[in-house]
Amino acid sequence: MKSPTVQLIAGLAFTLLVIGGHAVFTLRSVWRMREVQTSIIDRNGLASLQLIRIQNDLNSLGLAMRDMLDNDSRYPLTAWGPPLARIRQNLEDAIAREAALAQGNRPAEQTVFLTASFADFWRTSDEALRRAGAGDQRGALAMVRNTLQPRQEALSALTARLLVDNHDRESRASEQVRDIYSEIERNSYWVLGLSLALILITGAGLIRSNRSLFAQLSQLAEQRRELAQQLIATQESTLRAISRDLHDEFGQILTALGAMLRRAQSLAPDTRFREQVQESTEVVQGTLERIRSLSQSLQPVILEEQGLAAAVEWHLAGFERHTGIAVRYDGPQAACELPAAKAIHVYRILQEALNNVARHAEVNEVGVSMQASPGEPGLRLTIEDHGRGVTPASRPGVGLAAMRERAELIGGRLTISPASGRGTRVCLELPLDPTGGAAPALEAHHV
Repeated sequence: MKSPTVQLIAGLAFTLLVIGGHAVFTLRSVWRMREVQTSIIDRNGLASLQLIRIQNDLNSLGLAMRDMLDNDSRYPLTAWGPPLARIRQNLEDAIAREAALAQGNRPAEQTVFLTASFADFWRTSDEALRRAGAGDQRGALAMVRNTLQPRQEALSALTARLLVDNHDRESRASEQVRDIYSEIERNSYWVLGLSLALILITGAGLIRSNRSLFAQLSQLAEQRRELAQQLIATQESTLRAISRDLHDEFGQILTALGAMLRRAQSLAPDTRFREQVQESTEVVQGTLERIRSLSQSLQPVILEEQGLAAAVEWHLAGFERHTGIAVRYDGPQAACELPAAKAIHVYRILQEALNNVARHAEVNEVGVSMQASPGEPGLRLTIEDHGRGVTPASRPGVGLAAMRERAELIGGRLTISPASGRGTRVCLELPLDPTGGAAPALEAHHV
């Protein structure tokens, strides 16, 4: 199966590209919106406040000029000089502030025209006050009526027009902000849809690849299981053949050789020669016993003749004798009848577990328990030691794998866990039929 890594990396890269592009677009849009908000709307609002201030000052100026004209000569026109000076100072400050705020948002010609119009107004006002101071009261009033009042009205109209222009610019800026919001929202929907599509496509591809991969893994696991079972069957067949050859051929040869040596011993005239023949007979007899013991270990006849419980007791006695490790055995209270084809696998699991204890545990004692009851939990075989235990760095060997395969082959479950305190605990659980014998395996295996 072709690896989906390239497609997944490409999908990830494209997704990151889309997300990065959306992030850049959003940041740029937010920057534009902030610039519109700060440069146009906020500054335009402050400029409008200054225009309103200018308009209020112009209204005050209009009221002052009306009072000049309605004075009926009770006060000289020069008496309005200080109030006009205060209004002029306030107007000049407001005009300067408004011009600074409107810079960039309004044509420079309008600002120049507004400033020049006010300059002309104040020059005319100064001239009217000068005439009034020179005694030309009538000429000064004529200038106020014919020149200053129309210019004041024109300046008020100009200020009102600038306010309207500011309001229009603020409306356009608000509309521009709304457009930016809409663009961000529209782009977000596109990115969300595209991301969902990419996730669906990538997820579908990954699910398809995983299904194919798990199907192949399942097939390989099934093939491995069948191969392991065939290897176990081959191993048992080989051990049976070796055991038979040892017992039938070598055993008979050594038996015949022992008989011949005993006859030679009885016919030997020399006492020293007879002693040597006796020693040879004892060596042959010891070798015969070891061959018989090895033959029983490879293919225990006692398992077929007397059953699993007797075979376990026989093997534990031999294990104690050969390794010097004491065995605490707790045997079954009820009958433990298993078919020989299944009992041999339980026996091999016990053998391998005890071999591991002898090789790795570094203990002087091991506990073995075998309990049997119909149904669940059925047959339970436990081998527990308090030795070195299984370390995290330990790698499972072939023996453990074979034990698991044998347990699965007969429909049992093998667990290997730390013992209470320290050490290792191996437990085999095999369901039994209520009528006796092992329950059928979860899967039928024909080897």
